[in-house]
Amino acid sequence: MNWIPGLSEQDRARIWQHLKKYPAIPALKRVEDVDIAHRYRAKLVFFLTGTLYDLRDVCARGECLGMQVFCHLDLVQGIGKDPAGIKWLATEIGVRGILTTRSTLIRAAKNEGLMAIQRLFMLDSESLKTGLEIIASSRPDAVEILPALVVPSMAHRLPMDKIPPFIAGGLVETVADIESIMASGALGVSTSKKELWTYERA
Repeated sequence: MNWIPGLSEQDRARIWQHLKKYPAIPALKRVEDVDIAHRYRAKLVFFLTGTLYDLRDVCARGECLGMQVFCHLDLVQGIGKDPAGIKWLATEIGVRGILTTRSTLIRAAKNEGLMAIQRLFMLDSESLKTGLEIIASSRPDAVEILPALVVPSMAHRLPMDKIPPFIAGGLVETVADIESIMASGALGVSTSKKELWTYERA
């Protein structure tokens, strides 16, 4: 299948609007999880692991179900970690966005019209400083802060007016975790815990 690469501005706006009501982003580890995510009204899913063939199947199924599939570029096996690999993901596989820790791939993804999410590990003051410098350089569409549970204690140190929208991921186990993270200014929370995929913001 030949895909029209990238996301339209309308598609991007729909993703952000959906997250305002349903902020739990399903983080998929198996192809069959895409159907579960669909039953839980997901419009956006992150595919975190597996092979390129698994990703192809998830994208094809996601297209049928009206879902946007983003992939964790660093962890899915079989993808060239370079601009050519990203172009192939966009035009031949149907990926609509990527997550990566590599700032050079953020720029390549944006050149292909994909949404690009920079993953940042916030472990201490130095990693926060470095992370903000990376964001300023790569200019991603969004940032994913890991682990998510540090967000409530570190959010006051984020220059909200100078960074793109941010989500959080990792170690999210309860509704209380989601609500605490959202109260800190996050747009969404990625989680592989299926019980949380139904979370609806009041």
